[in-house]
Amino acid sequence: MNERSLRLFLPLVMLAVMLVFGAASLAYALHQKQRDLTASERLNLLRDVAHLVRLSDGLPPGTSDLLAEEVAQVASRPQVQVVLLVTEAGEVLNASRAAWRGRTVREVWPTLDLGRLRQAARGRLPDWQMHADGQRMDAVQSFTLPSRDDEVRSLRRAVVYVAYDLSTLRAQAQHAEVMGRVPDMLGWLAMMGLMVWLLGRYVTRPLAQLDKVSRALRRGEWGTPVPRGGFMEIDHLAGGFDALRQELAATWQALPDLLFELDGEGRYLRVLSPKTEWLLLAPERLIGKTVREVMPPAAAEVVHQALRDADKLGAVWGRELALDVPAGAKWFEISVARKETPDGVRPSYILISRNVTPRKEAEERLKLLNEELEMRVAARTLELTTAKDEAERANHSKSDFLSRMSHELRTPLNAILGFGQLLEFSAREPLQIAHVRQILHGGKHLLALINEVLDLARVESGQMTVSLEQVALRPLLEECLTLVRPQAQARDIRLLDVACGDAWQVRADRTRLKQVFLNLLSNAIKYNQTAGVVSVGCVLEDEGICIRFSDTGAGLTPDQQARLFVPFERLDAGEHHHVEGTGIGLALSKRLMTLMGGQIGVESQVGEGSTFWVRLPRAQDGTGPGDAAGTVRQAALATSGGGVAVRTVLCIEDNPNNLQLIESVVGMLPGVRLLSAMAPGLGLEMARTHKPHLILLDINLPDMDGYAVMQCLREHPATRGIPVIAVSANAMPRDLERSRAAGFAAYVTKPIDVGQLLRKVDELALSPEPD
Repeated sequence: MNERSLRLFLPLVMLAVMLVFGAASLAYALHQKQRDLTASERLNLLRDVAHLVRLSDGLPPGTSDLLAEEVAQVASRPQVQVVLLVTEAGEVLNASRAAWRGRTVREVWPTLDLGRLRQAARGRLPDWQMHADGQRMDAVQSFTLPSRDDEVRSLRRAVVYVAYDLSTLRAQAQHAEVMGRVPDMLGWLAMMGLMVWLLGRYVTRPLAQLDKVSRALRRGEWGTPVPRGGFMEIDHLAGGFDALRQELAATWQALPDLLFELDGEGRYLRVLSPKTEWLLLAPERLIGKTVREVMPPAAAEVVHQALRDADKLGAVWGRELALDVPAGAKWFEISVARKETPDGVRPSYILISRNVTPRKEAEERLKLLNEELEMRVAARTLELTTAKDEAERANHSKSDFLSRMSHELRTPLNAILGFGQLLEFSAREPLQIAHVRQILHGGKHLLALINEVLDLARVESGQMTVSLEQVALRPLLEECLTLVRPQAQARDIRLLDVACGDAWQVRADRTRLKQVFLNLLSNAIKYNQTAGVVSVGCVLEDEGICIRFSDTGAGLTPDQQARLFVPFERLDAGEHHHVEGTGIGLALSKRLMTLMGGQIGVESQVGEGSTFWVRLPRAQDGTGPGDAAGTVRQAALATSGGGVAVRTVLCIEDNPNNLQLIESVVGMLPGVRLLSAMAPGLGLEMARTHKPHLILLDINLPDMDGYAVMQCLREHPATRGIPVIAVSANAMPRDLERSRAAGFAAYVTKPIDVGQLLRKVDELALSPEPD
């Protein structure tokens, strides 16, 4: 049988076992019974032969009737087949049948072997034999015949032959044995019936019920009750099965999935679904149909492709299809796995379908949001780009405005300060000297204000750059103290010596650092008390050097310290109205320190003075390049003087006042001849004709600017080697960079510093004559 039922198989097995056991037991009993019968009849046979031998041996004459009676008595038993008394020659002396007497053995019992008779006659022991069929046995034993009258002792021998046929006895014994076991067999059958009933009642029937429940669960009937009771093991099995049913039911109800079993052609074999509204048809109507019969062609092809892939790979995931179900248009994601089946059985496939409509809708919304976001980003990017362009245009406009304002402010200041310095050189009366100095003082203050405003604007707009180098602190601090010493002497402020190592250096922009130091020293003098003290000291730290500027002024409150580095914020403008200042210096110093990678701060208490500190990264100790450059410059200034040959200087300037100022300044140098031109074309022609030793070139010229004039000078062989100094009111960093790129030897900003211009002219006009 291909399918074995325990309810049928177990009783049959028990019956077979009982029959085999009973048959074996009966066979053994019969065998033992036959052995006992054989042994008993053998003894009887030998006893009969021995009895007849005793009667026959030496029997006196006339007793033959007695012997015949004994023979007849032995032969009367049912198992006795024949009794013969036979001579050695084979003559029958007596027999179980009277008719056989006097006849030969061959005639009455031909199966008796004469050779056996003769051999038995020679001995005295009985000869017993069992025939091959196991049913017959016989025995032969010799005896001595009575002596005749002529014999003293008889020498003649005869034998007694007795043959048994045990077939009747064996049949009777077997029948008796079998009949004796019938009650036992009936008892065994009754016991087996009881056991079969018990097994059916308490084992096979509960198992059949569990099998029925399992089939219902495979159909998705999760509410099918599990029967309980019976033996403890079966009840425990049913309890575990029921717990598993409840767990699977809860799990399946919690899962938002549909489960199908399909064959290779896509035919529905089983349908499990917690939500029938997601099915194309009712579960019972889907069974037996194929996916091509109930699904659109595109969706059916997706399922068949998943079945083919699962047959090759074992399982596939993530295939999507769209279906119109009673609940509406839905998207489903299917996963397919091949079920393992025995050889020769067509495989089936488990298909799990999950409703992913919310995810697809979310993806669609996300796609729309992404598109909207991209549009908004593009629009915002356009706005930012437009704003950036506007900011850059505003920045350029601001830079142009600063450059223009710098030029417009510096041009009149150039005349004011230039002629003021000339008046200072030529004035002799004390009152005139005092008036000129007031003019120069006001002009310098206005120039400082313009420079600070422009520097702050450049820092905030990101146009100012710094060039970091190794700067020796002590020479720079001493140079700054020298510059502010007249200011300190005017207010009776004592400047203490610098407390700094000779070889200590920092990484900074020397020019900008000098500007910060001068601002801090100037403030320490201006806001100090009369006859106060200013001290400068350096302190080594882990990776830097802190420079401290201390004064003995009134000190600052915490609120004042919080507003200290705000542009245009003057803390004690009412109290110190006599102190010149714009409130820009400290704000500019803070931004310059940030550009150089340093820090600036203040420590102050009211009534105890203030200490401003600057912290910068430390550089390798040694002689700074800035210090060496200063030494070279001082040596050059010291060696320049009189006794030189006449040199020619050409000035190209369109402003008459500025030209007059330069003529007055250059006229102060001995041995220098000044040529002037107020138009660029005339200046180029004079340069090619006179080949001056130096050219002072204004940048803002009519028709062509100073850079175009410079290019013409460099392109002509006669003027290619003449050094050119740019003189302009444009003081922005980009202007300085552009002048260096154009090849100018120096750049002098307006208002002109007469001393600086004299040094530049003196330095460059004394160079070797051009070829």
